[in-house]
Amino acid sequence: MKIRRSMLKDTVTVETYAGDGSYGPVYAEPVVVPCNVQMKRRLVRTASGDEAVDMPVLTVHPDDVSMFTPETRLTIAGRASTVLSVAPETFRGRMSHAEVSGS
Repeated sequence: MKIRRSMLKDTVTVETYAGDGSYGPVYAEPVVVPCNVQMKRRLVRTASGDEAVDMPVLTVHPDDVSMFTPETRLTIAGRASTVLSVAPETFRGRMSHAEVSGS
């Protein structure tokens, strides 16, 4: 069972990482996505295998997970962050939501 969008009370501005261009990283246009934000510290591994301390942890709807790739820029209440990892949560074999960790 998917998490209901009505339960997601916070928002985050997402600029999905699209790759590197001749002048540096390239990002998609900013999109506002509903989510739940928790500010907590924990040790996580990045996509490259390095250890990092994450701060914001977002709970997002499964339909929005594709926007949250590593190195994607996030803006939460005016604070900039970068996606470190995405952890899908399943219930009875189907994704119910995902936890996105940011730096």
